[in-house]
Amino acid sequence: MRLLVQAACFFLLLYGGFAVEALAGVQSGDKPPPGRVELVERAPTSTPLYLPVTTCIYQKKGLCRGCSLYYLTEALVWRHPVERWLPYGLVLIFLMLLLGRLWCGWVCPLGFLSDLLTRARLALHLPQLRLSPAVRDGLVWTKYILLALVLGLAALAGWPGMEGVRNDLMDPFCQICPTRVFAPLFTFDTVCWTNFASPAGVVFTLLGLLAFGLFFGGLAVRRFWCRLCPIGGLSALFNRSGLVSLVKDARRCTRCGACARSCPLDVRRVFEGRGRKAVTAFECHLCLRCVEACPEPGCLQFQWLGKRVSGK
Repeated sequence: MRLLVQAACFFLLLYGGFAVEALAGVQSGDKPPPGRVELVERAPTSTPLYLPVTTCIYQKKGLCRGCSLYYLTEALVWRHPVERWLPYGLVLIFLMLLLGRLWCGWVCPLGFLSDLLTRARLALHLPQLRLSPAVRDGLVWTKYILLALVLGLAALAGWPGMEGVRNDLMDPFCQICPTRVFAPLFTFDTVCWTNFASPAGVVFTLLGLLAFGLFFGGLAVRRFWCRLCPIGGLSALFNRSGLVSLVKDARRCTRCGACARSCPLDVRRVFEGRGRKAVTAFECHLCLRCVEACPEPGCLQFQWLGKRVSGK
């Protein structure tokens, strides 16, 4: 069921803008010429929404305006009046409170592609690389360091006196995110691989190519890029808000380890939870694989707004 929901969200977010444009009778301009990232024409989107998933600004006919991290960096760079950015921010916070990291596990287009890489690995009978706890923790820290660097660069670009480099430093994560390649590629837009017009452009180009290559680490490690994604790092802050939660009845747990083995992110909080009702981890994508794998009736269940949605 999750795969069907992911596929539906993938097509909705990538191609929904085409449908809305056709229904509204809006005509878009010609495609931009291939070349530098800054030449990509950011046409008006179909809906003024920002989502906590990889909805890309470099997709010319995107259904949404951008992702949550793009929203934050734009606010830091351009310092728009409060009445301009606050309504979108409140909607974004509401969405993250409402669903936590369900956005990562069920909606995100890049998460869907990551899961397809895992299915490709299984079909090709490639070995799975299991990460040590130290490496897993290191990737988590790397994600939050990357998030801090992105927000710091955006704040620096918005500082008075930085006008000369503002266009080079704005939207720092958008310039290296793998979705910048995948979204235009899937929607037949121009893919801008490089930007050698400035020293900052060269650095972002190299980092972007590195990030694109790292994404295919998902052929060996389940959801490898998701462990590094700072967009998910923003949603993680809302993952234990109480509106969405994994609930465990420790009395029924036999310590079989099925939940830990099935988790694509190698989260162990569910397995290790003893005498603890809510076992939702910040890094959990709420894919519910652990609920599916648990052999003990009534041991694990997923709750939304305190109501049982799914369980054994």
